[in-house]
Amino acid sequence: MELVDVYNNKHESLNYTKGRKELGKDEYRLSCFAWIINSEDQLLIQQRVANTKNCPNMWETVSGGAVAGDTSLSGTIREIKEELGIDAKEEDMEFIGSYKRYNDFVEVFLLKSDIDLSTLILQPDEVQNAKWVSIDEYQKMIDDGIAVASGFEVFQNYYKEFYNKYMIIIDGKRVIKNHNEKINI
Repeated sequence: MELVDVYNNKHESLNYTKGRKELGKDEYRLSCFAWIINSEDQLLIQQRVANTKNCPNMWETVSGGAVAGDTSLSGTIREIKEELGIDAKEEDMEFIGSYKRYNDFVEVFLLKSDIDLSTLILQPDEVQNAKWVSIDEYQKMIDDGIAVASGFEVFQNYYKEFYNKYMIIIDGKRVIKNHNEKINI
């Protein structure tokens, strides 16, 4: 049985563990999502194996549950390693959001990396394929019912509003610029 740390509805640790499937009312666990994006603004997605109970053959990003003792960050790094064989480093992970579901708090992280698909080591009992897709392609895959939407709205909002952007003050007003835009003062 996989043990998880238990949290209350305020995201505070209750300082005890339970089996992942034994959580009661007002008990929550941590789930980890990783959005891996390359320099061409493509997402690394993976296809679940055909014989899995949940979402067989569907495409998704790295996701999983934190186990007892994990932080959301260490759990995310562990899931990236287990599912794709990628050695992510804490300093390369960027926290982009969190939301509460039925019995878990989902913590969403971003990893910017130009990973060569040929170097991936897919976890055979969970992942059967991986590929790079544009953000629009992933949205279409969700719309077509072949990709999992979990966490995509959080990522998409982050991407549109904050990714590769910065704020400056011009004439006393806040101005948001893309990193590749020139500043005209």
